[in-house]
Amino acid sequence: MYKMLKTFYHFYASRRLVFIFFIFLVISSAILGSLTPYFYKLFVDSISLQQFNKLLLLLVIYIFVRVIDLIIHTLSFYVGDIHLALPSSANARTAIFKHIQDLDFAFHVRKSTGSLISVFKRGDGAFWNLSHQLHYKILNILVSFVVMLYFFSRLNLLITVTSVISFLVTIIAAKIWITYHIKLRNAANTEEDKVSAIIVDNMIGYETVKLFSNEAWEYHRLKNEFRIWLSKNFNYLFSYRVFDITIGSFVNISILAGIALALILVSGSKLGVGDFVLVVAFIESFHAKVWDLIWGFREIAKSYTDIQKYFGILDNEVQIKDPVNEKKLTIIKGEIEFSGVYFAYEKNTREALKNVNLKIREGQTVALVGRSGSGKTTLVKLLMRFYDVSRGKITIDDINIKNLSKSRLRSFIGVVPQEPILFNHSIKYNISYGRPRASLKEIVSAARMANIAEFIETLPKKYETQVGERGVKLSGGQKQRLAIARMILADPEIIIFDEATSQLDSESERLIQDAIWRVTANKTTIIIAHRLSTVMKADKIIVMDNGKIVEIGSHRELLARKKSLYRRFWNLQIKL
Repeated sequence: MYKMLKTFYHFYASRRLVFIFFIFLVISSAILGSLTPYFYKLFVDSISLQQFNKLLLLLVIYIFVRVIDLIIHTLSFYVGDIHLALPSSANARTAIFKHIQDLDFAFHVRKSTGSLISVFKRGDGAFWNLSHQLHYKILNILVSFVVMLYFFSRLNLLITVTSVISFLVTIIAAKIWITYHIKLRNAANTEEDKVSAIIVDNMIGYETVKLFSNEAWEYHRLKNEFRIWLSKNFNYLFSYRVFDITIGSFVNISILAGIALALILVSGSKLGVGDFVLVVAFIESFHAKVWDLIWGFREIAKSYTDIQKYFGILDNEVQIKDPVNEKKLTIIKGEIEFSGVYFAYEKNTREALKNVNLKIREGQTVALVGRSGSGKTTLVKLLMRFYDVSRGKITIDDINIKNLSKSRLRSFIGVVPQEPILFNHSIKYNISYGRPRASLKEIVSAARMANIAEFIETLPKKYETQVGERGVKLSGGQKQRLAIARMILADPEIIIFDEATSQLDSESERLIQDAIWRVTANKTTIIIAHRLSTVMKADKIIVMDNGKIVEIGSHRELLARKKSLYRRFWNLQIKL
């Protein structure tokens, strides 16, 4: 709880003076609001003594106090919501979003998008709820309790002690129950995340669902998960009703005990009528607030489980860290060298790369070929520092890439992946993503180089055409060429094509190959390909097998070797 509250107030109290002023307003409002029973006592005493002039003055003062309380109470909500909760909620969400962006490739491979969205949604709601429960309920009630004890201590010690004991017993009982309640909430949240994951997964993979006509199966999969969801949420909601009966009984017993004690003291002439009214009014109003306090604790327990996962995202540590003193390069030549590189994705698992030594000269085009899982893409991921090497080093222009910040390193590299992910935005936005301030003329020029401009010009809205979620409105070849245009506009010194033509028809492949050789002139380029027709023109072809480099040479040199693995791949493809 302490860690969660520390993180919460890191955001909520970041504007320190505003926060202090807010707390002052809440405490002032609570004190003024708690004075009503004391005024009742003064009213009764004035009537008993027939001091009607004093009664009228007291009435005016009472109304004045109530008006001031209303103004301060309203102002506290204005300051708390508008100047604290609203900006701090946005700052928390932004900070968590940024942290997710900063987390390593390994985190994003493991994460469930549906569960993460669910955590964000619940966490932001819990942030607001926690703000209200902590300040407008708990702080308010604690101040009211202190005010009540002050007046009781001036009347009778026994009433004071009884009130403290009844309050503590109720709070202890509530804490025991709330601890159990948190476990039930956690179980319900886990099931909610699973349901969200199924729904989001289905929405993303809708095309596969329809291709296999699996709508009914997906429906039953969700329905079966909802059976567990219903069970967990029934237990959670039923605990509310048990909670109401248990704690409600404690509160009612406390009220009866307080009033009974006051009656005994009045009958023994140890309290006056005005004092009795004060005690009863305080007990009634305060225990109503205690009930609110218990509800507040329950809401905090609910918020705690929600916000714990939300803030828990910040506990995920960035494994691939930027150097403390980075090399601040503004431009590179593009000479790459892998020296004795070993790498395994997890400790104590099979190595994905073993003693890789490779030098790529400035402006050279190098192709990586080999079976699936031979280590081609892993090599590129290491170059971009999605992971760090287990042993060995990777340098660019003789500088270890670990000495460059990740953002600076990646700014020098442009990648066209096998499956380009486009944003649900316009063609213009997607092409200019690497250079947001590019002019339309520059965007059109990049589109022409990528052989996509002619297609775009046929669209009614041209470059303002929306591509749909993940580029769903475009074909595979169109998405690839748009991704090439995006890379061209970014103008990186190093270019990587990762299986850019593997799933395309012959015409799209030809257009993309034309674009590839047009944009790679004088650029250091790495091409990963299964289709060997894509790499024939490469300056150097690297054949990988089982995490090792087994052959190096040009297309002609490798074909000339009778037992070459490359020649075997080539013969297999030309026979297809």
